[in-house]
Amino acid sequence: MRGVARRVRTRAVLTCPVDSGRLRSAHREEVGVRRGTVYGLVTNDVEYAELVHDGTGPHTIRPRHPDGVLRFEKGGQVVFTTIVRHPGTRPQPWLREAMEHEARRSGFRIVRR
Repeated sequence: MRGVARRVRTRAVLTCPVDSGRLRSAHREEVGVRRGTVYGLVTNDVEYAELVHDGTGPHTIRPRHPDGVLRFEKGGQVVFTTIVRHPGTRPQPWLREAMEHEARRSGFRIVRR
């Protein structure tokens, strides 16, 4: 189990989307026994990992402070506004794909509950 968890973590690190590198460096693995069952766990606890992994639907972005504004660049221009209607982001399920790949390779059967 330790070898499988290590390979899942390694594959997840190599296939993880990278911007700043923070998401990539936050993968952790754990192997143990709980109630007589051996388990392996690979996680990423960066606060935005789930949003990158599973994607987001369309949503509205507003400033954190009531009188604040949002600042971003669009087409080389700096834009200031009080609201943005974001179209959402596509899922990038690197962690699930790493687990599925290594599970098949190691002869495990994946069961969804």
